[in-house]
Amino acid sequence: MKIFNLPDSKNKRLVASALAIAIAGTAVVTSPVLLAQDLALEEVIVTARKREESLQDIPISVTSVTEELNRASIRSLRDMADFTPNLYIERNQGTPGGVNISMRGVEYSETDKSYDPSIGVVVDGMYLGTAAGSMLNNFDTKRIEILRGPQGTLFGKNTTGGVIHVVRTDVTGEWGGKVSATVGSDGRKDVNALLNMPLGENSGLKLFANQIKSDGYFYNTTLKEKVYGDDKSTYGAAIRWEPTEDFDIQLHLERNDDDTDAGAYANANTAGILACAWSGNPNWPLLGDGGCEATDTGSNKDQVSSDGRNDSTSQADNMILTANWDLGSVLLTSITTRRDLEQDYMIHFDASTAKMLRFQFVNQWEQTSQELRLTSQFSDKMEFVAGLYYWEVDYSQRWRVYDLFSVVAPFPFGVYGYNGQDQVADATAAFFSLDYSLSDALTLTVGGRYTKESKDFDGASSTYTFSDVSEADLAKKMTNFKGDFNEFSPKVAMTFTPSDDTMIFGSYTEGFKSGGFFGRQANFNIDPSYEPEYVKTFELGTKRRMLDGRMTLNATLYSSEFVDKQESIFVPISNVNVATVVRNAASLDISGIELEMQLQATESIKLRASYGHVDAEYNSYLADLTGSGVPTDNSGLTPRNTPENTASLGVTHTVPFGNGSLQSNLTYRYRSSMEGDAQNKVLGFQSSITNLNANVSYTFGTDGEFILSAYGNNITDQREHIWRIISPLIAYKQWNEGTTYGVQLDYKF
Repeated sequence: MKIFNLPDSKNKRLVASALAIAIAGTAVVTSPVLLAQDLALEEVIVTARKREESLQDIPISVTSVTEELNRASIRSLRDMADFTPNLYIERNQGTPGGVNISMRGVEYSETDKSYDPSIGVVVDGMYLGTAAGSMLNNFDTKRIEILRGPQGTLFGKNTTGGVIHVVRTDVTGEWGGKVSATVGSDGRKDVNALLNMPLGENSGLKLFANQIKSDGYFYNTTLKEKVYGDDKSTYGAAIRWEPTEDFDIQLHLERNDDDTDAGAYANANTAGILACAWSGNPNWPLLGDGGCEATDTGSNKDQVSSDGRNDSTSQADNMILTANWDLGSVLLTSITTRRDLEQDYMIHFDASTAKMLRFQFVNQWEQTSQELRLTSQFSDKMEFVAGLYYWEVDYSQRWRVYDLFSVVAPFPFGVYGYNGQDQVADATAAFFSLDYSLSDALTLTVGGRYTKESKDFDGASSTYTFSDVSEADLAKKMTNFKGDFNEFSPKVAMTFTPSDDTMIFGSYTEGFKSGGFFGRQANFNIDPSYEPEYVKTFELGTKRRMLDGRMTLNATLYSSEFVDKQESIFVPISNVNVATVVRNAASLDISGIELEMQLQATESIKLRASYGHVDAEYNSYLADLTGSGVPTDNSGLTPRNTPENTASLGVTHTVPFGNGSLQSNLTYRYRSSMEGDAQNKVLGFQSSITNLNANVSYTFGTDGEFILSAYGNNITDQREHIWRIISPLIAYKQWNEGTTYGVQLDYKF
């Protein structure tokens, strides 16, 4: 294992520049414009270790986004990449509300519910166990914390890459609220509303609702209409009761409805793809003559030509019950959550007028969790968090595969493939994290988590039929697989605080990602099982306060070693079937550097910057990636969705204007090129991007209760696509949106 393996020569210049910026930060103290002492940055409080602490005092790499959430330009989790080093987030068009996330070279883009995330998205203690519905909108959000690196000790399994922790706004128990309306490009029309009110002397109620709508980012030249527009709504309530000074309980209930199209796919069928190769051939009349990208004039970065929409309906019901009981020496916390998710959506994978491959997904997901946690309050010398955690999920997936078997097999039109999977999984864990002050300047942190997990999976291979197979008959076709997984994940860290303004830390952490049974392969004559993957991570970092608190500068070196790395592989079975399997096929080394800086440069100017570097290399990767049946050495491949360099710079300028204040913000983000395809096929390569977002807001009114904002996102109109292939059948592109803009009016009361 290479500990803190620095980048090779082609990247040393970039890293050296970043380090020079960090060193230069110390020299800034001599600048005369920065000598005033009344403009210190506000202390950032986070709950990354499940208790309130200053971000600058904890030995983990974490980014906190708070005041920026008030900008109209911050629309969703995707915008967190504007502030966070080594983070890539994009919409996943393969499932409603889906998300692709890459953090420090650990990526998660799978949509199948049998495959656990590598990066956890957690909302007020509720872990979202599937990619669907994880692209959260910026609504009713108090703070977003991005924890990088394995977080298994306190957040559990399936956080080998990190955690995105979303904290909702408080139930204040006082009258107040906020209403906002947004209009913008592509028919954007959004409305948000939030109301806080008291319920007697010791309780409060929060009501909230929003609606997000747009016409669509792309034009379908076949249907003659815009597609992939937003159509989402959220509504709910939270009630908080404090019967005594020592006890409080809060119930959060929420419904999310999402009828947004499940993406808009552009044609990428080249000559070697059957949807193109057979296009125009009278032996395959269903394909017509529009299957090839080269001759499809109706499909490009702004247009698609599919002969149907990727219609989608999705509904999620969320419940979070949180109770805190102050017992004097310890605080007892209970968090009970439940999430029910239902989905029904269609995807035209052929991405053209050719009738080659459509999938309809009907999924149900029910998850529950219970956490009991003790937080010490009796000593500054020794502090700990310890608890028990239980998680259970019960889901079913039913799929209909249309068109394919009437094209490549001797079946009449109307025959489709029908298959399904069911799984019940549960996990029980015990965890602790303890800080012990060895001296005034030296603190030892030790922690660990023991997890015991079981999975009971049933999968049925495809049945060719004119109508759905009954649940009773489907159960007879199911093949059962069971597995148990146990693991202990330790953490050790040392924190050295030579002064009130400087903290240095080093840590060693282990984590794991669950094993299981992959459901998307649809052919259960092939073994669907895979074992857990494991990671060991070293970090060395420092956090500094400078310029009398007007500047913070944080830097981290990290190195991770993955063994038994799970890899998703397409395996062609025949012209009528393609299996996707997951195997523990690789070992992977990842190392890099992260820098973050915030600076109140003057009374009116604030800067925020970040830089991240990732060096990811396979040590071994033995697998059959072509379907030839012969495993080959693939260690020369580059992990996908892993840009070597990311950087951001945000400038905020605030000045008095008339009877209010005018604030302008400009955010620049750079992401270097990266491989978008697991096999590094050239069509999947994504070039570097430079993104520019802007927001201008005018705050006015007697108490500053009105805010009028104008925003523009992706002003540089950087266009890129995700390329996917289901070989040898079809290939498609998922383009990002171009420049978007809008105007928003907020009223706070």
